[in-house]
Amino acid sequence: MRLPKRKKRKDVSRGAGRRAGQRFDAEFGVTTEATIFLGELDPEALGPSLDYATHYDPTPPGDFEKLIEAATLAPEEATFVDLGSGLGRVVLFAARLPFRQVVGVEFSPALCAVARENLRRFDPVRRRCRDVRIVCADAKDYRLPRGAAIVYLFNPFVGPVFAAVLERLAVHDAELNVIYHTPLERKLLDDHPAFELVVDRPWGCVYRNRRNAGAPPKVGLRP
Repeated sequence: MRLPKRKKRKDVSRGAGRRAGQRFDAEFGVTTEATIFLGELDPEALGPSLDYATHYDPTPPGDFEKLIEAATLAPEEATFVDLGSGLGRVVLFAARLPFRQVVGVEFSPALCAVARENLRRFDPVRRRCRDVRIVCADAKDYRLPRGAAIVYLFNPFVGPVFAAVLERLAVHDAELNVIYHTPLERKLLDDHPAFELVVDRPWGCVYRNRRNAGAPPKVGLRP
């Protein structure tokens, strides 16, 4: 009896997240609510990392708000980087906070094209970050901008690609938070000496590198 009940609650939560995403798209005139399998989209452009990429699903708005509130870096002092940014929903969320810079990194040219169009359509009045960009690149080859950073991951890749990205993050020479939604590879982070767990939720975790001694900021999205 318990298993069906737990499944029902999970399905209700997923449905609520999708409805919230649809409302977000309608309000801002963008397209981010979709499930996309990259191998069916533009596999010839993606190279060997495609074998370790997961499908695109957007972050529910409420999940992002809860996780970003747990970060130990204030937006005003950090760059926000979404690795595996897909259609750019989280980039748009982050643009409503006063980050120094917001970057979405996505290796699918097709998804990048839609994300850039979403960014073009996104009302600049709603932005509190003025430097927002989409970079078409493989996350394992991407170098973070200098300075403090918050890196967001919505289970974008696994296996050797995740391991390679993690090693790049581990040597970042400034304060760093890693927000990891649907953390299928969290054991690598839990076991890595460069990181410590800050917040642990059933659907997402927040880590910081051991240089980071900041206090959790109070942040709010621009309505």
